[in-house]
Amino acid sequence: MADKKLQIGSAGKILRRIALGGTFAASLGICGLMTFMQSDDFIYLSLASQSSWFFEFILGYLNVMRDGRIATAASLWLVYSNNIWLWRICNAAVIALFCFLVCKIACLIAGEKRPRLLPQVFVCASLAIVNIFTVALPVFTVCFSVHYLWACTAAMLALYYPVKEAFFPEENKAGALPYCLIASSVYACLAQEQAAAVVVALLLIITVYRHNEYKKQMRVRGESGNEEEARKPLFLYIQTALSLVGFMLNLALSLLRNRDYKMTSDGRQGAVRLNDFQPYEYSVEGTRVFRTLQWLVYNYIGYAKYVFVLLWVLLFMRFVRKKQTAYAVLCALFAAMAILSVFLPAFADVGLFSEGPSFLVQSTQDPLISGSLSAVHFIVMFWWLFAIGVTPVLLLKALKGDPMHTPLLLLYLAGGACACLMAATNTMYLTMGRTFFVTAILLVMIVASLIPSSIKKPKHMLIAACVIMLAAAAQLRENIPALAAAAKEFFSEFAPY
Repeated sequence: MADKKLQIGSAGKILRRIALGGTFAASLGICGLMTFMQSDDFIYLSLASQSSWFFEFILGYLNVMRDGRIATAASLWLVYSNNIWLWRICNAAVIALFCFLVCKIACLIAGEKRPRLLPQVFVCASLAIVNIFTVALPVFTVCFSVHYLWACTAAMLALYYPVKEAFFPEENKAGALPYCLIASSVYACLAQEQAAAVVVALLLIITVYRHNEYKKQMRVRGESGNEEEARKPLFLYIQTALSLVGFMLNLALSLLRNRDYKMTSDGRQGAVRLNDFQPYEYSVEGTRVFRTLQWLVYNYIGYAKYVFVLLWVLLFMRFVRKKQTAYAVLCALFAAMAILSVFLPAFADVGLFSEGPSFLVQSTQDPLISGSLSAVHFIVMFWWLFAIGVTPVLLLKALKGDPMHTPLLLLYLAGGACACLMAATNTMYLTMGRTFFVTAILLVMIVASLIPSSIKKPKHMLIAACVIMLAAAAQLRENIPALAAAAKEFFSEFAPY
């Protein structure tokens, strides 16, 4: 990793700052429209009004929500104990910081010392390219932004110096900042399980790698008599140990409390236990495996298909350059199938709901299981499983000999593991795109990492920018009807009888 040469991005700082400034302004404008009366807000508002001090709110949160998100509870107390404008300003700043960090880490992986403009624009635009229920809920709603966006941003902040330590250790100046950012790592590990799992896994890999490199440097120093002392990555050891402790505490509190969702007054529920469904002729274990695969495909198709299209197009360009026709055709076929599913809904239906993938479908509805699926359902499901499973192989083939092939493979596998994490717990979310947030962002980071080395000529960058805009427009076209229906349902709850 560390032998990669630094490349200086050609885009100026002014343009990059304009991109981030525009992201902050747009985010503040949207956040300014948000109110406290959404989703679980009334729970936290009630807790804040009943709690006379900070620790009483934390205990109340842990008792009501039955998870181990202590850091999230602390942030929720800060938000709901103050004017909503505190959240609006903080959240807009977090969104801009989040986009900056995703791009910064992606460019470090790609060997870029400074982010180029196109990857940064892509990362900012990804807020529109990813399905609205993956992004809007964790980014532009009060409670879910704290649960997901803030935790994920803390994870990015925590991983910035470790990633820099892995790729450019000579650029990682010794100082107090890496030690100060350990607090971000602890926050992320106590805030949200998926972000915590990614932080701990990547920290363990980077720490082992850098420890081995340090031992090699010490050996070479002893054999050659070189007086230059090898730098010991002490902050990595401390950060990894504290993050692991936080993650284990988070998991322990979550597993011990055995969270179940109860029916609400209007007959809905936020999540469904797998054992509540009739297994028909299948065992519960067999149904769990099938339902998990079905749920994963549903999320990948519904929430990140345009990111996949861009990923396969970039891999296609690399295979064409390498004259590997068979792999290029496979990438083109995957991208074409994903685009075709936009116009032919049957190509995106895996039978999870009889009405098709929709956030608005009541989760009390019993989803179709294998005994009720048609041949088309099975074909679509296994085709997408094939495409999702072959993509890491395509990454390895396309990036053979490139130092970033291992990190991108790890990011892809981490995204899949995050998606599976929810299915492995005692509840399986069937409709909430927010549970796919971390996976979608990791896919965005992979695409952003591939852009600098795949697109270099100005005219090609212009074409790529147009493709990104088309993908964002296509996703927004899909989002508007669902968003309008969700808004109608939301306002109907407050309409007078």
